[in-house]
Amino acid sequence: MADGKPLNRTAAGAASTRHQKGTIHLPVAEAYDRWAPSYESGDNPMVFGASQAVGLLSRTLDAKVVVEFGCGAGRNLAQLKQDGAERLVGCDLSPGMLTKARARDPDFLLFQQDMSQPLPLADGFADLALFCLSLEHVGDLVAPLREARRLVRDAGTVAVIEIHPFLSLGGVGAHFHDGDVLVRMPTFPHRFCDYIGAATRAGLAIAACREWRPRDLDGAAPAQVFKRGPDVPLLVEFTLTRAGPAIMEEGL
Repeated sequence: MADGKPLNRTAAGAASTRHQKGTIHLPVAEAYDRWAPSYESGDNPMVFGASQAVGLLSRTLDAKVVVEFGCGAGRNLAQLKQDGAERLVGCDLSPGMLTKARARDPDFLLFQQDMSQPLPLADGFADLALFCLSLEHVGDLVAPLREARRLVRDAGTVAVIEIHPFLSLGGVGAHFHDGDVLVRMPTFPHRFCDYIGAATRAGLAIAACREWRPRDLDGAAPAQVFKRGPDVPLLVEFTLTRAGPAIMEEGL
């Protein structure tokens, strides 16, 4: 899961390690390295919901070339490949997560880097650029969205699937238990206007927006999915397309 530089925003977690009542706070890459062995074995309600959103996305888009920002252990890339994608590329800050992704499919092209930095790929390389539960670790949304816009072809799609602002603004963010220790990491709660403004500045237009509620999910859901009831959205999904030229920030 990739990190980024905050723009006048405060992360909901310290970047340095500290202990407090059974809780430790780690930098993003270090936290995901520690989480990697158990990441897909828990009952994470956000991962459960996001997997269904990605599954629907992969069945409705004819995307042959995919780039995922913050690809983690490669779960989404594997789903997209199963549904017809032919070339799968991912980037992530966590070596531990990338090791899991390589073990899952050695054909994945993977880069260890910050998602706010340019990838060594040509303009218009991809049909689909995907962010899934990764932008919560980025304070400045514009840089990764601008890079996604560069990478997708003119008729391509940028998909964003993230924790719903109703929840993230209330303090919900990535965390996990490692034994009896609660591990937290820096997260940035983003409002709807943050996504809309960043997309506009990156040269992207919002083609669709969907809110995923517990009642929208299929299968045997983890108990925590319905913690707030069946109608409180867990996730928000934006479908973005290329609009006009990206707006360059002053000083860049």
